[in-house]
Amino acid sequence: MKLTLLTALAFAGFLVTGSAEPTQEKPATEAETTEAEKAKALDTHRDGSEKAAIDQDKQAANASELIDEQTNQKVIDLLNQVESLMGETTDRLEDGNTGGDTIAIQTEIIEKIYEAAKEKSQ
Repeated sequence: MKLTLLTALAFAGFLVTGSAEPTQEKPATEAETTEAEKAKALDTHRDGSEKAAIDQDKQAANASELIDEQTNQKVIDLLNQVESLMGETTDRLEDGNTGGDTIAIQTEIIEKIYEAAKEKSQ
């Protein structure tokens, strides 16, 4: 994701400077500002990813508590899978990975929680 973000930021910066009119080379101060903006965007992304990892870890603890309260083995198995997937997602978020694979795992977690709730209500 870091590489994707850097590529996107670099490409966006290229588009801004690539207009139909001839442009002059940017003074060093503008280039430095652009680099500072990129660094700030990366810091913001990293901070947000770390906060999401903390939230994800708390939710994994909640899933663990739910497992202890269950008697239906299928629900227990589904919640164990949820807990494992949440741990994997937490690791990815701690590494700043907020890409498609991480989102796909989050979607799988939601589907398994839904399946466990459906099974429990029967």
